[in-house]
Amino acid sequence: MLRRLLLLALLAVPLAASAREPTYITAQELDLVSILPPPVVAGSAADREQLAVVLRAQRTASPERIEQARRDADESVDTMFAAVLGKALPASALPATTRLFARLEDTEDAVVAPTKTAFKRVRPYLSDPEIKALVRPSITGSYPSGHTTHITASSIVMGDIVPEKRDAIWERAHDYAWSRVIAGMHYPNDLDGGRLTGTAIAVALRNRPEFKADFDAAKRELRQYLGLAP
Repeated sequence: MLRRLLLLALLAVPLAASAREPTYITAQELDLVSILPPPVVAGSAADREQLAVVLRAQRTASPERIEQARRDADESVDTMFAAVLGKALPASALPATTRLFARLEDTEDAVVAPTKTAFKRVRPYLSDPEIKALVRPSITGSYPSGHTTHITASSIVMGDIVPEKRDAIWERAHDYAWSRVIAGMHYPNDLDGGRLTGTAIAVALRNRPEFKADFDAAKRELRQYLGLAP
């Protein structure tokens, strides 16, 4: 029986991987390295200032704010936007919405990963022993911030779905991104890069037929779920 369970588990891995949907765009279609300003130079005065900001953010954050930073490591649509929209956003109740934002997250990963590799910016907690990793640490490049890229692109999309909440959505986006500084994962300069990257992704998606189809389905579903007019 144990051998059979192990075999089934191994077989499930490639099946799950193959079930993943393609990203909306690829790194070849959106070459961020060619359009982003470079990050702050390691060891420079500006770099030392960035490290000081991260250290100060950690030292002044309340226990409640640190706990929020830990929760904000999650990139689900519920974590990002439930508090703003005033209702939990469970994946089981919102399949079209979940699909849209999951594909958006996968797109962010695909586009940002080679960009991080190209810029090779070392994360704050690896640059200064006084800065602590307050969430599960990542060793990928620090610039641009993937979480900030994701929340920025997602906020543009969510703002189009629920324009009544656009101002609050952007307040949440700023707070969510700042959690990455408190967590010791990013410098403020990384967030700047992430906002540029997220905006570039959202703009690039607007005329993509597959994105528009997913967006329209999610908009109908989510507005009905929230009790808003179509």
